[in-house]
Amino acid sequence: MTITDFSDEQAAKRAAIRKGRNSTKPAVPADQVLALLDADLARIQAAIDALSPPHSTD
Repeated sequence: MTITDFSDEQAAKRAAIRKGRNSTKPAVPADQVLALLDADLARIQAAIDALSPPHSTD
């Protein structure tokens, strides 16, 4: 990948984000977004639980 390719890719991403922000109709329905966020939250919480040692009550 050349610097020009990277710049073009970044410009395309910015344009897509700008278009999405300016859109009055979302590309993904709200219930789907919420379902995806719930799944992400569950996955993140599971990862946190797996990393955290159990707390001692002593």
